[in-house]
Amino acid sequence: MLFKTLAYLLLIIIILSKPEATFQYAYEGLYQWAARMVPTLFPFMMISSIMVYSGADLELGRMLSHILKKVYKYSSYGLYAIFMGFFCGFPMGAKVVSDLYEKEKINKAEADTLLAFCNNIGPAYFMGIIIPILHACGYHNTLPFVFGMYGIPAIYGLVLGRLHTAGTKMSGTSPAGESYDTADMPRLSLAATLKKSCMDNTQSLIVLGGYITFTNAFRIFLDFLPLSANNQNILSSFLEIIGGVQAIYTTALLPNQKVFWMMTALCFGGVSCIMQTSSFLEKSGLSIGHYLKHKLITTLISAVYYLVLTRPIGILNI
Repeated sequence: MLFKTLAYLLLIIIILSKPEATFQYAYEGLYQWAARMVPTLFPFMMISSIMVYSGADLELGRMLSHILKKVYKYSSYGLYAIFMGFFCGFPMGAKVVSDLYEKEKINKAEADTLLAFCNNIGPAYFMGIIIPILHACGYHNTLPFVFGMYGIPAIYGLVLGRLHTAGTKMSGTSPAGESYDTADMPRLSLAATLKKSCMDNTQSLIVLGGYITFTNAFRIFLDFLPLSANNQNILSSFLEIIGGVQAIYTTALLPNQKVFWMMTALCFGGVSCIMQTSSFLEKSGLSIGHYLKHKLITTLISAVYYLVLTRPIGILNI
């Protein structure tokens, strides 16, 4: 207990030693949340919640099963979570899986399997921010980078899905969610559904904003480390990804080095993303440790892929 107390006091001293820099870092995090995350994420969160409350998530999952059932061995609800996770972006994957598990539409085994691969950076952010940076760095063929960002997790999920299906067959149980009867779901009026969705998602967004601001403020600790500006910016991207990508782009690294670190950091998502994911998983009782293990595995695989793709000699230009 004494060690924890001394550690907290040290954190306070470090923050107070450079209050203006801490304020600037925290402000940047708050701005990124208000200017980018809220307008981008909130509509998707509302639509997803309304679909879950109304039962439309199962209908969409059944529609997707006609296309994906021969590839992905998940329940209809699981396919819905995959769709929302890949097309709506982080942290929607974690939120949808958490909501489905909390409402007992999928079991824990399927929830853990889905979390391992369907909580990634959204395509809207990737196309609007990352692809122009790739073009500026001289990479005009962006399909290999799109594959690395979404194809690798998709293939990883395909393998895990096969293993998950084999496990359910061995235990003699059917995939979670297929036997769920939507007639048993309590129906809410449209007004009640909108109100509940708005209240739940507003609270979630406020929590996410707190995590982003708090994590970004921790960039102040990098100022006390004997690191070059290049290395500080790289490390900052592994703390908070939205501002971190811009930080990497402004370094003096070679273009292929910038791209390597930027794409690797995007695959990891940053400490801020992990904390935000934890806020959703804690509510439903799912394991953040299990999520983090698979996130590290997919990040390592992606890093090797981007290392071959960009061939950043020396990795760093200190």
